[in-house]
Amino acid sequence: MKGFFFFCLSFSLVLVSCKSIEPIAPDNFIVPYPPLNNASSTVTIPVELDLTNYVKTADKEVPRHFVGKNSQCEGISTSYEFNREDIKFTGSSNKVDYTVDGELKLKINYCPKCQTITNEDGACIIPRVYMSCGDKEPMRKFTLGYQTSVKVNSDYTLRTSTDLKSFKLKDPCEMTIANIDVTTDVEKEITKQLKGLEQEIDKQLKGIDIKAIAKDTWNVLQEPTLIPGYGYLTLSPTALGMSDLVFSKQKAKFNFCLDIAPSFTTEIPSVKKASLPSLSVVKEDKGLNFELDVIVSFDSLTSFIKSSMVGSSFKVKRKTISIDDIAVTGSVDNRIVLTTDISGAKKGRIYLLATPVLVDSLHVIKLTNVDFDIKTKSVLLKSAKWFFNSKITEMIEQKGTYDFQGMVNDIKNEINHSLTQQLTDEVQMDGAMNTIALKTLYYTNTHLVLRAQLDGKLKLIMK
Repeated sequence: MKGFFFFCLSFSLVLVSCKSIEPIAPDNFIVPYPPLNNASSTVTIPVELDLTNYVKTADKEVPRHFVGKNSQCEGISTSYEFNREDIKFTGSSNKVDYTVDGELKLKINYCPKCQTITNEDGACIIPRVYMSCGDKEPMRKFTLGYQTSVKVNSDYTLRTSTDLKSFKLKDPCEMTIANIDVTTDVEKEITKQLKGLEQEIDKQLKGIDIKAIAKDTWNVLQEPTLIPGYGYLTLSPTALGMSDLVFSKQKAKFNFCLDIAPSFTTEIPSVKKASLPSLSVVKEDKGLNFELDVIVSFDSLTSFIKSSMVGSSFKVKRKTISIDDIAVTGSVDNRIVLTTDISGAKKGRIYLLATPVLVDSLHVIKLTNVDFDIKTKSVLLKSAKWFFNSKITEMIEQKGTYDFQGMVNDIKNEINHSLTQQLTDEVQMDGAMNTIALKTLYYTNTHLVLRAQLDGKLKLIMK
């Protein structure tokens, strides 16, 4: 009878030891993580305008051939005819210089004394002296120099001022009558006729629609930019400044300076566009800085862990345990759940918890603090207490290192590609990320969230 009792007890222990481990899966519990921080950035948009068409239009509006006279009975009377050539211009610093070449012929007569007794229009009582320059001979060459200064108003309009700076006869006429140099009179007549050129240049330059350029740029930058595989980057401009114009040859160059609050979303955002603000104070370009949440699904993390763990085995008190399968299936607080199927001396399923730790300097995620879930512990205490001495937790910590450098490179390449594109026919975006630093890990029921800080540059080239 006693033998039968021991046989039953031994058989019961065998049954207990052979029974599969089947603890209840842990409940997922998520700690909400903070939203992305829309940190302010300041970026520069260089704009380059070709002034050629504006000057050509001014050139067309002003006559090329001029005829005039200034007749009087007593003193010097002049009649003139002159032609001008195309306007040539070049910019430097904050001014534009124009050169207008031409040729003239001039007729002069001089009467020292007139009387009106016999002729109400006057009659010269001393024979007139007649002279000419460029008449019945090659016309005489002259050149004029103009200069325009330009300023920008807060409402995006241009404030211009064009003035004649020089007049020079390249082959001057030697015409002095009664010690009177007629060159000054010639200059006055020519510059008076070409006064309209100053006004037309001002009119054309003031017609440069800076506001339209700014408005188009402002609206374009409010549109989300798709970064395939990751989500949408929205720059959200908040203020716009503009530098002074700088001229270089036929080009006018200036910078729009934008304050932006970049944000990143996985779904296309609904954007309420803001109106173009007045020009603000220009700020230093700080580059493009924003946060980005990179989603690492538990499936991809599972694939990595499987490749490292499945097929591994270890011994505990001369008992061999093999890992048949392992998967990341959820999270509890700030630890992921590793659902692990085992076979060998003990068969069944256990649940382990692990804390992923981000080591950005090494570009890895390490699984640390690996331990049995509390419900798994409870089952093991009843059926396989010896399992607590297993090396499974140590093995997972040793092998559980996930290299994310390839992922970061993919992100950088994708963002750089997305930031270098033609936005409109006139606007080319040119941007690049200098650094991508992963800062924090967060968890959901289905994936890890890697919060990254991105620093780079962004320019928009206007044509």
